[in-house]
Amino acid sequence: MFPYIGGKKQHSKWIDPFFPEDANTYVEVFGGAMWMYWMSGKLPVDKNVYNDFNRHLANVFLCCSSDPVKMEQTCFKYYQDIGNGDKFIEYRDEAFAIYGTNFAIPDYDLAAKYMLLQLQIFSGGNGLTATTKMYHNENYKPKFKTFTEKFQQVRYLDKLKHLTIENMDCRDLIRKYDSKDTFFYVDPPYYKLESYYTEDDFGKMDHLELIDMLKNTKGRWALSYYHFDELETMLPKTKYHWHEEVTYTNNGLKKQENAWRKDGKLGTGVRPERTELLIMNYDPNEVLKPANNFEELFDVG
Repeated sequence: MFPYIGGKKQHSKWIDPFFPEDANTYVEVFGGAMWMYWMSGKLPVDKNVYNDFNRHLANVFLCCSSDPVKMEQTCFKYYQDIGNGDKFIEYRDEAFAIYGTNFAIPDYDLAAKYMLLQLQIFSGGNGLTATTKMYHNENYKPKFKTFTEKFQQVRYLDKLKHLTIENMDCRDLIRKYDSKDTFFYVDPPYYKLESYYTEDDFGKMDHLELIDMLKNTKGRWALSYYHFDELETMLPKTKYHWHEEVTYTNNGLKKQENAWRKDGKLGTGVRPERTELLIMNYDPNEVLKPANNFEELFDVG
């Protein structure tokens, strides 16, 4: 529903065909903005679970799914604060004063303020932290308004009403929902890039414990990653199905002369190539077909 660091909106076209269609429970273990759920025509299924360890994000999704009308009305109240640097700092400090605590949710005002923060940071940089500064360009429609307008769009409202919201450690979540009828989409903070996302500490041992747990699940899973040294040892290609996709990142534009943009204008550089991995504990050849029409299902906002 909104731009978020590490979001899979731009990757959904190539990832979605690998998703099975016969799961009864769908779980996004590291929910973020949950773009695979919004973009896939195979979802929702019987039960659809959003989870994020960041309680602010869980609060946003709980408010949006519990009472989208109230969430929309609450967001309207904060239109007056768009582009206000002092309010940005006030709301940022308020959010991070309780970050990591078990504050009460749903809290609609807190959710609206957190989204105002998320949607006024530089999209080519890191995620929202306690020291992030506001980025606002008056030449473009505010992303916070684009987010709020989605509460009038049936395609979002229909999917919101099918959500179950969790705010759990990834390992506890997998234990709770694991079954032969569950499909987990697992998109953790990429190894050695964890600080780009939040102020949570998800280190090397967390990655290794997560992978070890996935190897013993009853359910099916698809894991998004960049390559790191231990990965192929822990999830050998002889046992698990690997798909490699060359993609382009918006971070770290590489300077290059005569770099032409898609709009035909001369740019200052090119987007670096990266190879995304999708590793699965099932045979993707049995499910390889898209079940969506992205252009009809979702706009680009």
